[in-house]
Order: sequence, then structure tokens, then C-alpha cells
Amino acid sequence: MKAQNLGSKIRHEFPIFKNNEKKGDGQIKPFVYLDTAVTGQKPQSVIQAMTKYMETDYGSVHRGAYGVSIRSSKMYEDTREKVAKFIGSSVDANQVIFTKGTTESLNIVAHGISELFLDDKSRIVIPTIEHHANLIPWQQAALRKDCELAYLSLEGKQSSKLKINLKEAEQFITKNTKVVAFAHVGNVIGQINPVEELIALAKKVGALVVIDCAQSMSSHDEDLFAMGADAIAFSGHKLYGPTSIGVLAMKKELVDRLPPYLFGGGMISDVNLEQSLWTTGPAKFEAGTQPITEACGLSAAIDWVESKGRTNILNHSSGLASLFLEKLKNIPDIEVFSPQSGKETIVSFRHKKIHAHDMATILDFDNVAMRAGHHCAWPLIRNLGVDALVRCSFGAYSDGDDVEIAIEAIKNSVKRV
Repeated sequence: MKAQNLGSKIRHEFPIFKNNEKKGDGQIKPFVYLDTAVTGQKPQSVIQAMTKYMETDYGSVHRGAYGVSIRSSKMYEDTREKVAKFIGSSVDANQVIFTKGTTESLNIVAHGISELFLDDKSRIVIPTIEHHANLIPWQQAALRKDCELAYLSLEGKQSSKLKINLKEAEQFITKNTKVVAFAHVGNVIGQINPVEELIALAKKVGALVVIDCAQSMSSHDEDLFAMGADAIAFSGHKLYGPTSIGVLAMKKELVDRLPPYLFGGGMISDVNLEQSLWTTGPAKFEAGTQPITEACGLSAAIDWVESKGRTNILNHSSGLASLFLEKLKNIPDIEVFSPQSGKETIVSFRHKKIHAHDMATILDFDNVAMRAGHHCAWPLIRNLGVDALVRCSFGAYSDGDDVEIAIEAIKNSVKRV
């Protein structure tokens, strides 16, 4: 499907929009959802796939020799295969681990790497602008191993300077660097980070590369493992799929060598009263009952995304973000925080006279949904010299009417203060 056929042409596939229209004074206010960066809405195909599975095939995975368990197990492993292909041709299913989400995935890999590869002479390099999920696990790893955590800064605080300082990266990524971790796409200002350059710098010194792909998997299709990544993490709910399922994909060496993070049923090969032995492959990291229904939903979500085309979704969403940005800059007292390259799907801003939290509440009166706050990135917010931002983020179902309604609501916000 071409990019121009997205938005209003596919909106009917998402029941959330019809079900959240506001009616009053003889008018219908459409639901303008501009918070896809926090979670994507779900197409009917995902909802139906999960419902059908629970009605007809639901059973425990890898636990039973009866029909529904066998069918559930096949669905679960078929989804693993599908996820591997979705990540890239250089990945196979034995590298794909199912988790609760990006946060758990990053905790697993940070903990495992710290146990095997870090000591008090090591350095970890991450940007200051990371989501807490890709910052705090590395902070804790550095504390456990009493090693150095070096932070990459932004080039500046405005417009095109809102990007990682690569000259600083060249200085910081040295021979004692063991890990370089960063987001593919930033969750606050939407910057697309220089993946190839950062991977090249890391590989030059033999460092491992971990990439947070929570914001990029629905709209970017680069094979990051072919480019040199050692591990990536993402969540199903940001991929137009369900919550409570995420993916950690790692190179085979890491899958084989990293220790498990959780312990219990399903991840052992033998247990006696003196010791336990772990199984191999993804199962080593999937203790307990797996996210079975959620895996079914993730499978349907990947099918849906691929039917629209990730490049089309990116072009469509970034085009709307650019249109919104240009109109936003013409509103008095608005300060914009965006790299403004034309490729971002996120625009963050603040009104100099209306606090971000108040702005989000005011917008809700017009049935416009945007997130306000620190966006789980306190260091970035403080670095920008603000206490909170309003974030507008676009998805496949966004359209031009969303832009017009949101801009009008922001213009009228001063009347509600």
C-alpha cells in the first residue's frame, strides 16, 4: 500500500477511533490520537486474531501432549520464526527471545553482559538522552561492576543540533569500551540516531552494540544485525500489537553464553536438590508461562505492518509530523524541540505560558490525545532546560485532519486558561 493511501484510508480498521468519538451540541468530535510513541492502537485483525485464538486454540505452550497445547506451541514457535524474518534475513528463530517488553529485554541483556564481560576497568557508553529503560539498567550494571559509564551529549539544544555528538563518540568509545547502547529512534524528540557510525566506532574497539528499537520497528526496516548489532529490543504494543510481549534478539554467541535472568519452569534441563542446569537457546530466558495470547497478537500485528509497508508508514507519519511542525511554529509562545530533518514522526514542544501538563488536559477537551511530562527521560528534559514537554507522535492511522484539529486546539488553548 502506498504511503498516500494510509491514514484516513485505513482508519476504519481501528475500532478505537469510532468508539471514542465525542458527541455534544449537535457535533461529533473525532478522536485525534497523537500518542503513538507511547503505544500504537490495534487494528481489528490483531483483536480478532487474539479473540479467535482464545476461543478455539488456547492452551499451555510446551506443556501438553493434547490438541490445544500442540496447536498453541506451534503458533508460539511460528511467531518466533516470523519475528526473526521481520528483524532481518541474518537472524534465525534461535536468536529470538520473548519477554514482557523492551524494558525487560534491556534488563536481561544488561545484566547478562555485566556478569560476563564487565570489570572495574570497563567502560559503558550510552547517550544522555536515552529512555530510562536503556539508561537505568546500564547504570546498575556499572554500579555492580564498579566500572565507568560515559554519557554522549547532544550537539546542542535546538533544531539540527538535537542529535548525538559523533565527535564526542569518537573520543569516548575507546579500547576499554565493552558496550555501546543507544536507541535507534529517540522517544522524546524523535531523532534518528546514526546507527551505522556508532556501530562502526564500537566494532573498531571490539565493543558490543545493544540497540533499543522500541520506536523504530514499526517504521524502519534496516537489518541491524547485518550492520553489526549484537542485540536489539522492542515491544509488541508499539508495533500495533498487544502489550505484555516484547522481543530480545541477540547474536547466537550471546544467547549461548549469557546467564538467565529469571528462574523457574521451562528454562531448565535438569534439577536436583543440589543444583539446577539451564536449557539452551531462547527457552533459557523464558521462565514461567509464556505470553501465549500476546504472541498470537504479535504475529497478526507483524502481518498487518508488513501489508502496509514499513517504509510507507515512515513516509506517511513523518510527512504529517513535518506538516504539524510547520504549522506549530506559527503559533505564538510555542517552543519546538525537534531535529527538523523531515524524517521524524515525533514533535515535542511547550507553550511558554501554559504548562505541558495543563496543555495536554486542555487538548483533551477537544478529544486530542498527546502525552505530557518527562517521557521517561529525565536527563534529556533537564538538559533541554525545561521541566516537561508535550509530545505529538504520528502513526499509520494518523491523517491530515488530525493535524488541523490539533493545531486549532493548540491555538485555542490560551482561551481555556
